[in-house]
Amino acid sequence: MTWFKKNTHISILLGACLLFAAYLYITDPGKVSYAEIQIEHGDSLWSLAEQYRGKMSTDDWIKLVKTENELADIKIVAGKSLVIPVVSDQASPINTIEIARNEQ
Repeated sequence: MTWFKKNTHISILLGACLLFAAYLYITDPGKVSYAEIQIEHGDSLWSLAEQYRGKMSTDDWIKLVKTENELADIKIVAGKSLVIPVVSDQASPINTIEIARNEQ
């Protein structure tokens, strides 16, 4: 205990590191893979997020979908396909696919 009193800066640094590690562990969405789905009438990015986001926040999931599909806004059209992130720790009836990324 006296060591912690003598080295308060190191104690604070260790505590901050532990808190940061705990934050990363708690907010980790798990392994994310991608799936291609067909948009149906009545679907919105919010309704799809509730279905597929897992532990990921809704806003982060929607941003990721917009980035992956190069969407300018949140409008999606029924009948089109959409590539979405699917967290692997949830049971999903859709088959995941591997998306080849073009490095620029």
